[in-house]
Amino acid sequence: MWLWIGIGAVIILALTTYTIYGHKRHLSPTKGKKIDFSQRPNSALVIIDLQEDFTLATGKNAYDPALVEKTISAINELVQIANETGQPVISVRQIFKGWYINLLVKLLNKGRGSPKSAGLDLDSRLNGDIDHDITKARADAFTAPELERVLERQKVGRLQIVGLDGNYCVKATMQAAINRGYDVSFTDAGILTVNPAIWQKTKARLAASGVTSGSAQASAEAS
Repeated sequence: MWLWIGIGAVIILALTTYTIYGHKRHLSPTKGKKIDFSQRPNSALVIIDLQEDFTLATGKNAYDPALVEKTISAINELVQIANETGQPVISVRQIFKGWYINLLVKLLNKGRGSPKSAGLDLDSRLNGDIDHDITKARADAFTAPELERVLERQKVGRLQIVGLDGNYCVKATMQAAINRGYDVSFTDAGILTVNPAIWQKTKARLAASGVTSGSAQASAEAS
């Protein structure tokens, strides 16, 4: 009996350790080759995880519907500006990979973002032309190799990043972009977060690393 209890305890400890490691790895921003900023004169708008799984969610870990409406409206303005000024608009969508993380997502978050979910598409309220649609499996959008390939082809050195969640996938993507030498900015009205108080601290850390913020008008003038 004690043997089986011991085995069970080891298994639980191993799963707990693996879960903590996996969660940390999922949220960690990557480092990559530094871009030659002098050869990257163009700008792009990157929209993170604006998918129905998350924007239409209800219950625990859901966003305020009124705030979702306002945020999508702000992002639509940015998309319009980007379309009018010839900046590429890139959507990045979350689709989890791996049986274990998808089991956790099913148990803890109603399967949102899992491959079989019906809510993987972009929110239908998002208007304008999306030039590139990329999927990622981790928080940092740069873990999807296609993102860097698109940015290199388009000679993009400046990124405006919006979407959700500001404290997780948006933060990780911004930090990964800074690690690679991109000029990174965001519009506060275009960021969704479940925890606004933590977002204030996140913004301060991002600012310290070189990320800037501004209005849609300021972004238009900068481009």
